[in-house]
Amino acid sequence: MSKTAEKSSGEKIRIKYYECNMTKQQHLLAYLAFAAAIGVILFIYYRLLPLAVAGGLLIAIPQEKNYSKSVMRKRQNRLRLQFKEFLEIVSISVSGGSGRSMENAVTDSLRELRMVFNEDADIVREIGLIVREYEQAGIPMTEGFTELGERSEIDDILSFATIYRTIEGKTSDFGYIIAQTRDIIKDKVEITMEIETSITSAKSEATMMLILPLVLVILMSTMGSGFLDALFTTAIGRASATVGVICTFVSYVIATRATEIEV
Repeated sequence: MSKTAEKSSGEKIRIKYYECNMTKQQHLLAYLAFAAAIGVILFIYYRLLPLAVAGGLLIAIPQEKNYSKSVMRKRQNRLRLQFKEFLEIVSISVSGGSGRSMENAVTDSLRELRMVFNEDADIVREIGLIVREYEQAGIPMTEGFTELGERSEIDDILSFATIYRTIEGKTSDFGYIIAQTRDIIKDKVEITMEIETSITSAKSEATMMLILPLVLVILMSTMGSGFLDALFTTAIGRASATVGVICTFVSYVIATRATEIEV
């Protein structure tokens, strides 16, 4: 795995978006954050500091791995949305009746992409790489888009690259076909966004359901009546606490997996 970076000489490392691109420091910070959160949960249920520390450090390992995967998926989704904006710009350029070539439209799109996004945005770097290889090395842009689709494992980019390679120089309706391709990809992205929006409330509800038992245990154990003393001192209480911990983490895993949707 390689970290996304741009060398001072201008050479750009080719990112494999289907792999984790987090730095070691980011992995460590995420691991420590999960270990701390899990340790707090275990301490609330058991009131045993050594168990809370050891359990937090152990359980945080798979949680950090799941988090790194979610970061990877978010970056892919972000690139997919950015690519949709790129297609909007290119489609307007080649469909404007000015007879502009696709290569010129892609080259000119960099200026507008830098205005919409920042210089470090993935789509700006990737389109810049495709344009530079075309201008300096004569590598066809179709190859650049195909290679980007393979590195990102985003079907929309692969589909665009296939269509671009198939119709390049073979039809006078190039602008129309690009516009139709843009509309199809745009509709797919919008459907994905609608689905993600529809499950936002469900995510909030799941989070509240996970936090509520912890809040109740904290409140009832600090009221001073000794109502939950048995939970921390007896075998039955420890067993009940273990069941509560298992239910908490199983619910978290189910809630996380249920919101992972691919369209």
